[in-house]
Amino acid sequence: MRLAAVCTLVALLVAATLEVCEGHATLMYVGGSKTKFQYMVPSDMGNAPVKDLQAFELICRAKAIKTSGVDKLQVTAGESFNIQWQHINGSKSSPDWPVMSPSHSGPCIFYMSPLDRGGAGAVWFKTSEEGFDAAANKGRDGWCTNKAINNFGNYKVPVPKNIPSGDYLLRTEFIALHQAENVGGAQLYPNCIVVSVAGGTGTALPKLYDITKIYGPRDPGILFNRRDAGKKPYVVPGPPVMDGAGATTPSSGTTTSENKPPKPKAAENTAANPPAVNNNTTTTTTGPQTGNNQRPPRPGCRNKLRRRA
Repeated sequence: MRLAAVCTLVALLVAATLEVCEGHATLMYVGGSKTKFQYMVPSDMGNAPVKDLQAFELICRAKAIKTSGVDKLQVTAGESFNIQWQHINGSKSSPDWPVMSPSHSGPCIFYMSPLDRGGAGAVWFKTSEEGFDAAANKGRDGWCTNKAINNFGNYKVPVPKNIPSGDYLLRTEFIALHQAENVGGAQLYPNCIVVSVAGGTGTALPKLYDITKIYGPRDPGILFNRRDAGKKPYVVPGPPVMDGAGATTPSSGTTTSENKPPKPKAAENTAANPPAVNNNTTTTTTGPQTGNNQRPPRPGCRNKLRRRA
């Protein structure tokens, strides 16, 4: 009996680990492309989340932001384009598993930065966000991520009309809140796309922010118990959406004065002119190097499973 109980406990732990790991996801298809990861800044983290809110990897889920050789997605200001999130193996290799785990629910957030700025530092402005839609709440389905899951991982990303035409990094992000009732429990899943914008008016004067400084571990949208969704407003974390974005997806909990996102603790720049955009530019930006003290990559799910077993 004792052996049977131990075996049952091990089986439950393995099953729980698999559920957590298989819930991880990455941006896979962009703009209707049939080629995986086309237009995307290469990531060396697979489908693993970022949990360190000050890590360089939080920018594009990569230790270096390399855009050389990356195709540019042609987009039109004021319109939207499609992205698709998937588990790293995709639904084809695991047809009985959804493209993303419904358990990993949370907000979707989007930022842009002129490509020639390289992605590091206060060079980003928020273009749109979507959190929890209380009106559409049917369990988890009120969350932005679950709307994407119910649409096979697809989501429409709006491009602001009032930005200058030119080349940009566009940062996609969803935040999984299934463990976010504890400090450090939120899982962030960023990826970056290289886009070339046409038809922008160039009238925007957005404030610019450093991605590694926009979130705090106790911010209302980072530290949040999902059981409270629908009972109290959810505040999407980070800076406010830029003025005049024009195609911003509404987010429940951000439309009333008491629920405005808190002012970022980070240093910010207010552009005196619209962000300068230099076309035909490729960059490589790396995170800080700390020699032998550099933090090693977090173990993958396979290593976690091995330790648990």
